Amino acid sequence: MSELLSLIKAGRKPVVGMVQLPPLAGSCRYSGGHIEAVLESAFEEAEALCAYEIDVLMVQNLGDLPVDSHAAAVQVAWMTRVTSEIRHRFRRPVGLNLLENDAEAMFAVASAASADFVRIKVFIGAMMTPFGIETAQCHAAIRSRRAADAENIAIFADVHDRTATPIASGGFEEDLVFATRLGGADGLVLTGKSYQQTLEYLALARKVSAHVPILVGGGVNDTNFAELVKVADGVIVSSSLKTSADAFGKFDRAKIEAFMGAVRRTRT
Repeated sequence: MSELLSLIKAGRKPVVGMVQLPPLAGSCRYSGGHIEAVLESAFEEAEALCAYEIDVLMVQNLGDLPVDSHAAAVQVAWMTRVTSEIRHRFRRPVGLNLLENDAEAMFAVASAASADFVRIKVFIGAMMTPFGIETAQCHAAIRSRRAADAENIAIFADVHDRTATPIASGGFEEDLVFATRLGGADGLVLTGKSYQQTLEYLALARKVSAHVPILVGGGVNDTNFAELVKVADGVIVSSSLKTSADAFGKFDRAKIEAFMGAVRRTRT
């Protein structure tokens, strides 16, 4: 079983900290340089998180925005190297997300790098994103996982990701059911366009998918962690720990310390 799923099952309320990479070779923003610079940046972010006992790390190619619909071969290769080295250096469960929403590429990376889970932002249905229409990846994800003999790698699927708009959806509750019962996701990632909408999503998800693991995907900070994990099984955190208060900034160790202090108080 995935280590993240095991932590959730044990009632740990795990915190997943994001390791956001600079542009990778093959992306539209890559301007040259060796992979060592990407590794150095990734190690710096992972070390800052692990110093304060973050439970789980997740690697994402944030610096590649805006993205295409499929990851380039060289992006997959660099992502594999980074994910693998973080996994072995920091000895924590490591997940990943490619913003291209390319499930086949994500499982190629995850299976080679001994990753624990993947996050797929458009898993069922179709969404209008800032970069065009993205469509369901559930078939590609399940097929790729089986082809790589990687059943231990969990799939966490976003439903109505806040950075996009559903196209011809039957509604949020119906899509929750589709993601897990039809699509085969092991867990859900929920993030509303506002904090109030996130709370509404969580309440609806517990009504229709009572026992499915749920992570809050954004908007988490030291003041609302306790409220969120009354319903959610864990959280993904990044922006609230940065000096710039957005995902593109540098980690502020004082903010990480304050956040993990709130986590410890809640767990106690």
